[in-house]
Amino acid sequence: MFKPGVTVWYSVKSLDQTIDFYKEKLGFEVNFHDPDTGMAMVNTNTKDCIIGFSEAEEVVPSTSSTVFEVYDIVHTRELLEQRGVRFIGDTETVPGMAKLATFVDPDGHNLMLSEELESA
Repeated sequence: MFKPGVTVWYSVKSLDQTIDFYKEKLGFEVNFHDPDTGMAMVNTNTKDCIIGFSEAEEVVPSTSSTVFEVYDIVHTRELLEQRGVRFIGDTETVPGMAKLATFVDPDGHNLMLSEELESA
């Protein structure tokens, strides 16, 4: 019924600022950018996972999180913080499941890093 893949879509105030964040700070590749319509899309490092953006006059930040799996959350968080990414709170541990760290994009949309904990 469903094809593989997922696209997450956010409203943003500044397409240029958003593209800079997702490209320069997170390292994602821009695969579409149309300034005339105020739309853009980036490929994440996950196959068939795309994040799209539409410019809007009013943006209500999403509090649901797009979660990015990482191998080493401590190292990844330090690298992103050095690039100017703002995290909310400390890295949390869900026992037996994962370590999680929440950060925000320029419009305040919640994003999250997740490192799966090894099974006991």
